[in-house]
Amino acid sequence: MKYSLLITFLLISLSATAQIDKTGYSLVYSSETAEQASAELSLTEEEKANCSGDFMSTKNFERNWKYCPRQTSKWNCRMAQNDEDRAKVHVCEDGILKMLALSLDGTKDNCITSGIQMKQGYRYGIFEIKAKCNPHKSNFPAVWMMPLKPKGGWPNCGEIDIMEQIGTSSTIYSTVHLGARYGENVGKTYLWSGNKWFDNEYHIYSLLWTKTCLTFYCDGIQVFKYAKDKTLDLANHPQYEHAQFPYNEEYYMILDQALGQNAWWGDEDPDPSYKYEMDVQYVRIFQGEAEEEKLSYYLLQNAAEPSFYMTATDKGFVGTENIDINNPDPDAAFCFPMDDWGSQKNIRFESGKRYFT
Repeated sequence: MKYSLLITFLLISLSATAQIDKTGYSLVYSSETAEQASAELSLTEEEKANCSGDFMSTKNFERNWKYCPRQTSKWNCRMAQNDEDRAKVHVCEDGILKMLALSLDGTKDNCITSGIQMKQGYRYGIFEIKAKCNPHKSNFPAVWMMPLKPKGGWPNCGEIDIMEQIGTSSTIYSTVHLGARYGENVGKTYLWSGNKWFDNEYHIYSLLWTKTCLTFYCDGIQVFKYAKDKTLDLANHPQYEHAQFPYNEEYYMILDQALGQNAWWGDEDPDPSYKYEMDVQYVRIFQGEAEEEKLSYYLLQNAAEPSFYMTATDKGFVGTENIDINNPDPDAAFCFPMDDWGSQKNIRFESGKRYFT
């Protein structure tokens, strides 16, 4: 979780929590019980069945989550690695998951941290996490996502950081990592007005993820947006799509309370007398209708043979077909799909070759 370019900052007023429009979306996962979720949401019976109660106990969350293993990265090199230590830093109380980092013997060199990751991956939807943390030197809590089946190494495989907080700062980071911008990863920092972090309050961190855009929110207020580049020459360079937007794969969520000793995000020793803590009240995931590969029709603009139309799917162009230009099918060729860019793809025909503009 590293980036070298963080674009400006945004002051946010927290006087009220706005809501993201979820029209057309259904709840497909919640860490809450149905009773807890129903206190805020109007749920169908099917949605209630998707409420897991995972954070009611550590045994419960092992159905859909697993512990992050201790490895060599800065964020996971102190992960608790046995049942006794994991119980000390993963605590469930009344449906709230308390993720801790602490010293086992009062020294800075024997600290353990906490982290869990979802077993299942998701592609597209609205992801909401209600959490709070307590800034302190060397603090580094995070909510982020990684591809279930990475294509290439980091950062080419992609990474989505929904929320990161560092040290004593009241600054929060939302960032995307991708191969096309290696060394220039894109993110947004934003500050709480009035240093609200020091009041240790809950905030709702959200990601709206579509096939062409990632939009990040805090308490319903948009703070950062990263979109697929519609100008890429995918006809001649199809590899550009994954390099610039590696977010059409399934990703799994990670929650962790790390420490920043000897790491880029805070080269300071952890405080062995302090109990670092991120509390997670819920994780909710909403999805719309399954975004299957759809057959679309695009007009060959200025084509030598205007009665030919190109058919295309989300995964690429697949051929042409004859249609009667004087009697078009209103449900096919002239139903140009509007994507997140709000425009249609034009195709021109020159010297027997098709060009996509």
